[in-house]
Amino acid sequence: MGIHDRSYYRDDRLPAVAPWDQRSMVSILIIVNVALFVANFVLTGRSNAITNSLALDPEVMSRPWQWYRVVSYGFAHSSRDVMHIVFNMASLYFLGRSVEERYGKWEFLRFYLVAIALGGLYWTAKTWGGTQGMLGASGGVTAVCMLFVFCFPRVEVLLMGVIPVPAWVLGILIIGGNILGGGGGVAYDVHLVGAAFATLYFYGNLNFSFIENFTDNMRMSWRKKQSGFKVHRPQEFQEPEAPVSKDETEADRILAKIHQLGQDSLTAAERKFMESYSRRVRERRSRPD
Repeated sequence: MGIHDRSYYRDDRLPAVAPWDQRSMVSILIIVNVALFVANFVLTGRSNAITNSLALDPEVMSRPWQWYRVVSYGFAHSSRDVMHIVFNMASLYFLGRSVEERYGKWEFLRFYLVAIALGGLYWTAKTWGGTQGMLGASGGVTAVCMLFVFCFPRVEVLLMGVIPVPAWVLGILIIGGNILGGGGGVAYDVHLVGAAFATLYFYGNLNFSFIENFTDNMRMSWRKKQSGFKVHRPQEFQEPEAPVSKDETEADRILAKIHQLGQDSLTAAERKFMESYSRRVRERRSRPD
């Protein structure tokens, strides 16, 4: 199945994206990256203490207390190369917002962090026993750029901010450039890991909302236990309950999630389910008895 064969991705018009002041996940990620870059420059100077504490060390897997570096390296950028962070954040801003709007705020974050973690795990396995560390969001940003290409292959983008090309051309240039690239201290293979993950995510119809569903269920279960009250009715006075369908159970869970965490917490899959469920309920109510 090719990129253009998916019926729900044939409309190549970009979705309306949230304004910057509404703090989309893309804007939050950019703020965090820039804040850490500036803090490292202002507070630690030439020692680069903050960046060094976040960078990925090849031996990190032998130090469990530093496993956070498998993800934190994606939020650290070299103070010697300002264009490193500028290019990454610009790509994230111009292409990531449409991807976030497509998949939802929190699913976008999960996708981004998993892409960074996969790149980090690959690097530690490749350089085990070596001394060369790694930092930068390029692996995660490459994954976001490729997911944009898959979602909107015919949308026109400005290459280098000047040359208009369809997004699928950008995808070819990203893959080709990283395959042919070499040297210069750039982890091109980590970029390719991000691209491969985006391909698997898109064509495999992956979704990490189960992580959020699991934590939500654990949180609601804990709150029920904390309430301390339970109504008991003798068996002979209990009325038989009507069977509850799986759709009703899922709708109740999502409504409870909206009540506790707000509508912005819904994943794209949950939004789609609620739209379909609401439409079916309206159709049943409109039918004559």
